[in-house]
Amino acid sequence: MTERGFSLIELIIAIVVLLIISAAIFQAVSVATGRSTTEQAKVDMFQEAREFMDQMSRDLRQAGYPNPRNVSAAVLTASPVANDTHAAAGLVNVDAGDLWFEGDVTGDGTVSVVQYHLDTSTSNNCPCLKRSQLPKVTGNPLTGQTAASYQIEVQGVQNTDIFSARSNGTPVGLPVTFASGSGGTIAAIDTVQAVLTLQSPSIDPQTHQKPSTTLVSTVKINNCSQATTGASMSCQ
Repeated sequence: MTERGFSLIELIIAIVVLLIISAAIFQAVSVATGRSTTEQAKVDMFQEAREFMDQMSRDLRQAGYPNPRNVSAAVLTASPVANDTHAAAGLVNVDAGDLWFEGDVTGDGTVSVVQYHLDTSTSNNCPCLKRSQLPKVTGNPLTGQTAASYQIEVQGVQNTDIFSARSNGTPVGLPVTFASGSGGTIAAIDTVQAVLTLQSPSIDPQTHQKPSTTLVSTVKINNCSQATTGASMSCQ
């Protein structure tokens, strides 16, 4: 009986076909892996931004609490009262890349100085948004507090006009501070808005662009301000 095997040409053709099929499979796997990595980066980026917005909103709702009306007069020993550690001054500094305020943000009765700051440098995982929270000390809310100790909250920030403010629906020109002469303006602010545009560090293999997302959070100020007397949000 005559036996026949594969010829060299047939073997070469089979190997070539196998290599083509394998290359196509590996390419599909590579694309799927790249897409999965990109989608996960987008999810992480959105989640990071959402958590930041939630944190900022919770903090802002406590800005100005407790105020002098919530504290026994016998406890308030500093003069002026805005310098006292037992009473929160409310909003202290609002600018496009900075938001400072005082309030009991942890619910434990301790007034904290909370500062959000946009770091536009291109090193140390920035441009990024940072947050500082320190106990209030006796002193001027704007110039007499402990220097901020920042922690990075959000990376990949693309916009510089993060914060804006309104008073009775009218935009407030920034910056505005707790300083004498502008206290009436900051004490009239009843709404703070944050707009955050982030860009992922990973390039989408389909679009060849870095995905980005924008979130907006608007917070009504619940508590009053010690910046001045007679303003719409004034405690005094």
